[in-house]
Amino acid sequence: MVKVNYITRPWFFDISIEFIKELKEHVELHVILIIAPATLGYLGISKTDGEKYLNKTLNIKDVLKGDNALKFAEYFDGANVFCKFEQHKETNYHNALAWIKLLSKNKNLLKADYTIIESLSLADWYFLLRFINKKLAYIIHDPIAHSGEERGRVDKLNNIYFPYINQFFTYSEFAGKLFKQNFPKYKNLVSVFQMPVYHSLNLGGKQPAEVKSKVVFFGRISPYKGVELFYKAASNLANRYPATAFIIAGKTIDDYHPAFLSDNPHNNITIINKFIDLDELYELMNDASFCVLPYLDATQSGVIMTAYAFNLPVLVSDCEGLLEYCFNTTHFSFKNGDAADLETKMEKLLNSGKLLAENKIQIANYNAFNISEKNVRTLLNALTVL
Repeated sequence: MVKVNYITRPWFFDISIEFIKELKEHVELHVILIIAPATLGYLGISKTDGEKYLNKTLNIKDVLKGDNALKFAEYFDGANVFCKFEQHKETNYHNALAWIKLLSKNKNLLKADYTIIESLSLADWYFLLRFINKKLAYIIHDPIAHSGEERGRVDKLNNIYFPYINQFFTYSEFAGKLFKQNFPKYKNLVSVFQMPVYHSLNLGGKQPAEVKSKVVFFGRISPYKGVELFYKAASNLANRYPATAFIIAGKTIDDYHPAFLSDNPHNNITIINKFIDLDELYELMNDASFCVLPYLDATQSGVIMTAYAFNLPVLVSDCEGLLEYCFNTTHFSFKNGDAADLETKMEKLLNSGKLLAENKIQIANYNAFNISEKNVRTLLNALTVL
């Protein structure tokens, strides 16, 4: 059986585990999940346990506990999964030392037929040194920087790692096009996956709630995500629709302070400026009318697949990468950067249960298709010709 290493970080956890669940059925799979203090919450690991695990590499069965262990069992059972706990500072020598220990104790990792990387870091220089002549694939989520975000560090990493990568994968045709435009040297080495629905985020056992008049912006609060456009549109609608709740939920990135964080006079606009855990996400999504993604630029978005896990319609800006996963562009997309058009489309959906119901049928149809199986076939077909 083909042996595959899969190295990822919790930033991509929701999409990674859908892929792992399917990939382990086709190959002998070894997963290395690299966890820093800032990403403990993605796996439900407490800060206390995180401090205890720091600089260690543990089997995932020794890390996940209680409900978390049960929840993720179907995703990881059948794969050999390591949790490598690293220091926040990438260049900390403990991070390289942990790689040395991991590879010394698990020499079979060096005998893998293929190694898939889903994140590049200065902490992984020793890994690169040992795998430099191996067959490497890289799943790249954002080929270029988002608006308002600095990518100097990432560009340096790309320059270091890319010459040793044999195959690249993106999660949208648009991301693939951007990659080819910006890295023409590697344009013939790109294959495209589709984004799977993030089924793990919808807590099993809970019944769908009766839908309320509630419109949600969810995700990291960053300039490129157009959250200020959403707030402007919601502000104009708030007085006309006093029974509708408009919610902005997610943690603001450092050094970004939109005015509405400190000045929000509307009783029916709620700002939740924090990391949203799974229980909170369920309460947020389960009874909402629809979700809004007013992104100014996007290669794709995990928020769409998060919403679809709850069979929740999504209104998106007409960024090319978002439209790939929009099933009705007439009513569920708006002109990028146009607050008036966003307001118009939001109001239309607030008054059209029929459109929302039709879109939910389309989402359910997408939900029923095993996207991850298709992605695994794409991966293996690309890798076997290396």
